[in-house]
Amino acid sequence: MKIAILSDIHEGLNRKKTRIDIMTLLNNWLDANQPDVFIISGDMTAGPEKSLNLLNQLQNSNPQIKIIFVHGNHDVYYGDSTQAYEILLKFPGNLGNGPIKLDDNWVVIGEGGWYDYTFGMKDYNAEHYALGTFGNFTWPDKTYANWPMDDQNLTDYYVEKMEKWLQEYEGKNIIMVTHVVPFSHFVQRKGDPSWDFFNAMMGSSQFGELAKKYNVKKYIFGHIHTRYHELYEGIEIICNPLGYYPHEWNHSSPEKEIHSTIKVIVI
Repeated sequence: MKIAILSDIHEGLNRKKTRIDIMTLLNNWLDANQPDVFIISGDMTAGPEKSLNLLNQLQNSNPQIKIIFVHGNHDVYYGDSTQAYEILLKFPGNLGNGPIKLDDNWVVIGEGGWYDYTFGMKDYNAEHYALGTFGNFTWPDKTYANWPMDDQNLTDYYVEKMEKWLQEYEGKNIIMVTHVVPFSHFVQRKGDPSWDFFNAMMGSSQFGELAKKYNVKKYIFGHIHTRYHELYEGIEIICNPLGYYPHEWNHSSPEKEIHSTIKVIVI
C-alpha cells in the first residue's frame, strides 16, 4: 500500500504568490503516481470553509484514493474556531471523526492538536505565552483562532481524545498524525529570543509521550515548515511541509517543488 504525505500546503497564499493553480498540480501528481492513501497533516489553506471545499474537490477528483486529513491552525482561523472545527469534520477523511483502518493490521489515528507551551523558553510563563506577543510581533493564532478555552486545556482535549482511540487500537500497527510537533527534538532553537519565544506555539510533548506509550510505528506532523524523515525514539518520523513560496522552497517551479516534496512510503 502506497501512502503519500504532505502538509502545510497553504493553497491560497502559495497560489497568489506563484500565480499557479496549486490544486491542479496536486491533482496531476496524484493522477500520475496513484497512491492508495494521501495524508494531509494540516494547513490546507486559511479558514474552514475554503479548506473543506478544497478537500472535497481533491477527493471528488480522485475517488480511488483515500484522502486523510487533520486540521492545522490556519484551517481553523474563524470567528468561532469550535464552529470551524465542526465544519471541517464534514470531510469524511478528517481523523477528528475517528480512526481510519487501512487494512487488518494498520490504522491511522490523529487529530490536529494544539500547543501547551512545553517547548517554550523557561524565561517566560504561561501568561506571556497566552498573550503570544514578543516585541512587535503577535502569533497569528492569537488574532485569527478563537477557541472558548485556553491553549493548555485545548491541548488536553486533543490528548484525551486521541488516547481513547490509541487504547482501542493498542497492539495494531498505528500511524499517528497531528499538525503540531510531538517532540522537542524537532523544534528549532536559534538562541534568539525573538524566534525561540514562539517555539511555545509549535506543539506539545504530550503527543510524543502518547506515541511512545502506545508503540506508534509512524508519526506524521507538520506546522514547522522544516522537512524531516528519520527514526526517533523507535518511531519513523515524517514531517513533510510544502511551506511558503519562495523562501521555504527548493525550486522556483511550483510543479517541481510539489512533485519533489510529496513523500511516499509503502506499508
